[in-house]
Amino acid sequence: MKKVLFIISIVTLLTACSNNGTENTGDLGKLIAERDAAKSKKDSISAAIAILENQITALDTTKKLSLVSLVEFQPKKFEHFVKVYGVVKTDNMAMLNAESQGKIESIKINEGDKVKKGQTLAIINGDMIRRSIAELENRLELAQTVFERQEKLWKQNIGSEIQFLQAKNDRDAMQKSLQTTQEQLSKTIIKAPFSGVIDEVFPKEGEYTAPGAPFLRLINLEQVYIKAEVSESYISSIGFGDSVDVILPNTDKAVIRTSITRVGDFINPDNRTFKIRLDIPNKDGMLKPNMLAEINIRDYNNDSTLVLPENLILQGAGNKFYVFEAEIQSNGIAKVSKRELSAGLTYNNQVEIISGLKPGAKIVEKGARSIQEGELVEVISNKQL
Repeated sequence: MKKVLFIISIVTLLTACSNNGTENTGDLGKLIAERDAAKSKKDSISAAIAILENQITALDTTKKLSLVSLVEFQPKKFEHFVKVYGVVKTDNMAMLNAESQGKIESIKINEGDKVKKGQTLAIINGDMIRRSIAELENRLELAQTVFERQEKLWKQNIGSEIQFLQAKNDRDAMQKSLQTTQEQLSKTIIKAPFSGVIDEVFPKEGEYTAPGAPFLRLINLEQVYIKAEVSESYISSIGFGDSVDVILPNTDKAVIRTSITRVGDFINPDNRTFKIRLDIPNKDGMLKPNMLAEINIRDYNNDSTLVLPENLILQGAGNKFYVFEAEIQSNGIAKVSKRELSAGLTYNNQVEIISGLKPGAKIVEKGARSIQEGELVEVISNKQL
């Protein structure tokens, strides 16, 4: 009877707290404190009810016990990832522009063709340049002859020094002009700067082109990389070599496990981020430049720790986390006890447990929300994970 009166008095206190909170709605801090006090009193009532229920159960053999299922957890590996988004890029992508003016004499490749480094891709007509070269070669030959004769006379102390120097200067200037013109002729031949695939060709044979005009796009996708920006708050937990899972939403590729190959040394003042780079092999060519990628960066790892599913963890007064641990007695009957937890990081609905549980503890999985501290329950299943 005393215990029943205790429960009634607790209920009366809860009612008084509720009325008092209504009268002081303007004082948020006070209301929060009263709410937490009410939750604490609720836990006390629940404990008292559980004691009474156990005593009733001991005397009333017709009463049915709450049905629960248990699960036993052992230490395992736990990883936490930070999700960011990046863009696929490649260093081997070039827009080749014409470097010479003239009519396009021939285009030796088509879009989609694979080419080798140094392979000739197109030729621009260079007849005018060739005529200039022939003329310069004749003039150089004459300048060389004059220089050699003036040199021979100068060695015999015949003629003036200025005549010798003038002949030498004419010869040297003609050599440089010829060299420059020959370089101009070489620019009429467009060659591949690296091996790759012709992505797009802009002009057609017979058209005229000029220096700087777009000619073709060459891409090599065998090795690509992803660049992403990460919040400055992770600068101390993310570094070179950290494990990364890459998901490409627009492809049928599975998750790609790789690592960070470079961490930027500059914090962008506009958005307080730093850049990271991930090198990714792309032999099948499925990854394309500017494709979006989801990046999960591992910023925490523990090889052996207790991990619980997030949905098993309950929240009580004062925002404290807890679970019910069961101690099996006999004939499938168990007594449950509340275990307050200190939780760590959460990832993918899994929570690392810092303290409050020991390995092998039997946790109530199903039925936890309908039982109380110290209650006797009937175990319908008991599994180990």
